[in-house]
Amino acid sequence: MIYIVAQIIGFIAFLFSLIAYHRKDKKTILGNMIISNILNLIHYLLLNAFSGCVTKLLAIFRDYFIILKEKHPKLSNIIYLILFIIVYVIATIFAYNNILSILPLLAAMIYIICIWNGNEIKIKKAAFFCYFLWLVYNIFVLSISGIVSNVISILSTFIAILNVKKGNKKYE
Repeated sequence: MIYIVAQIIGFIAFLFSLIAYHRKDKKTILGNMIISNILNLIHYLLLNAFSGCVTKLLAIFRDYFIILKEKHPKLSNIIYLILFIIVYVIATIFAYNNILSILPLLAAMIYIICIWNGNEIKIKKAAFFCYFLWLVYNIFVLSISGIVSNVISILSTFIAILNVKKGNKKYE
């Protein structure tokens, strides 16, 4: 029964993340992502997927920080990015269970580096790669909702990258 509840919560989290990308401003997008991450934290907790829980907990703080960063330019200092990376490294050590348990935290580190000051195509490429890391992890922890959301996200991001490539002949 707990497994079914976990999957339902995971699918609701996925819906919030889908809705997020249809919002008009960054604050609302990140607000929806915070809700999605809270639900995913519960999802992974119910699956006893500790590394996923830790990653989603840190994602809540990351998204909130990005909202604050938009309001306060001083928070764009590279020292904050370095602090986030240090926290992710410590969390990886703390959450380590096996080699697959590092995948979510590795994905989170790659993602924050790219969103910090990255351009649109770099962010999409990073997200594309990170979805594959999450897909492997979700298969490992038997997260059906995670697998479905990752496959859809991989396809969607791939299409978005192709669309950027078509519009930009100087594609990297």
